Amino acid sequence: MGYALREVDKTLETVTDDPYKLPDQTVVEQPYEGKKALSFVIVGVDTRKNIGMLNTDVLVVAVANPVTQKLTMVSLPRDTRVQIPGYPGYHKVNEVFALGENIKKEAESKGKPETENGMTLLKKTLQHMLGIDVEHYVQLDFDGFTAVIDKLGGVKVDVDRDLVYELPKEGVYRNLKKGTQVLNGEQALGFVRHRLDRRGEAYNSSDFDRNRRQQQVIRAVADKVVSVDGLSSLTAVMEAVGKHIKTDLSKDQIKGLALDFGKVNSENMISLENGAFWSSPYSLWPSENMQAVRNTLRTEMGENESLATAELSNAAVAEVAKAEMKANPKPATQPKPATTVKEQPATQKPATQKPAPKPSTQPAPADNNPEPTNPETPADMPPPDILAPPAPVTDYTNSAQNGE
Repeated sequence: MGYALREVDKTLETVTDDPYKLPDQTVVEQPYEGKKALSFVIVGVDTRKNIGMLNTDVLVVAVANPVTQKLTMVSLPRDTRVQIPGYPGYHKVNEVFALGENIKKEAESKGKPETENGMTLLKKTLQHMLGIDVEHYVQLDFDGFTAVIDKLGGVKVDVDRDLVYELPKEGVYRNLKKGTQVLNGEQALGFVRHRLDRRGEAYNSSDFDRNRRQQQVIRAVADKVVSVDGLSSLTAVMEAVGKHIKTDLSKDQIKGLALDFGKVNSENMISLENGAFWSSPYSLWPSENMQAVRNTLRTEMGENESLATAELSNAAVAEVAKAEMKANPKPATQPKPATTVKEQPATQKPATQKPAPKPSTQPAPADNNPEPTNPETPADMPPPDILAPPAPVTDYTNSAQNGE
């Protein structure tokens, strides 16, 4: 017992070593308050060497309320339209973290103090959108995700349809069959991240499919953790995840949450419906859904924790966004730099019809994983990849590459 507790404390030291703490922030060990709700954003980042990017593949805002014993959460589609406080124009939410990290690097290169980074900018943006103070973050990389699930002995998930996808190792494919089954870490990661299917564009998964699967797996992990027998098993899970997870929650807060929510299963997890739909180039939320999400999160946090309505951004609200885009079809971007812009060749469209270039001091990352599109799909409909065609499915599994 003593050894196990020491190992847990050692892991917590690693997990709570916050890489996003600003230099002028004082380190304070925040106590866990058993009657006060905590809000945090779960951030999934691909940090694998030579593969990963800074764009956030998983974004889930959650409120843990120890009084109601509920974990309330909402997933954010990666292309959700957002405004970043203090910056002009609109962005996709999965760009915000990378933009903040670029701002940090720019300051470092000029010998200036760090006042912003990926996590601070992401929390501000989400707070501006959802109307609650996003107090903390929990960042997990994909290696940690697979390690945790493997240490738990896999998780039971209902796979919604056949999926055939390529692993990061080029030319190696996996095939997940439709139906309820126990997935190991690699399979679970493929399930939640599936986008491009080997069988063609019509079999691809949309951002909305991915959001739904993320929450499926979160629930499955919660149920499996509750069923884990003994402190030694939980210690093994902690050791596996230690080097792959970072948070600004304190050790006392983590221990308090573990005690209060350690036996909470998926029945106590509330998934809020964002109602998001695709309206190129963004995912937008209906006003009714956005308001319901805001109200529910505020209720779980307590009214005193909510932000004034006047401070909120409605960039992601469909009715507002469509009206703005109709009135101003030119994409809103950051202002042009002071330097003279090179004259456009005569064969190209006038410069007024092109987005203004971004200044080098605030470079926004490119979306390196665009969703596949179909020219026959109406612009106001979600991508067709959320619909599987009725044609027979060809089995691409072979004995050497089968992921079962």
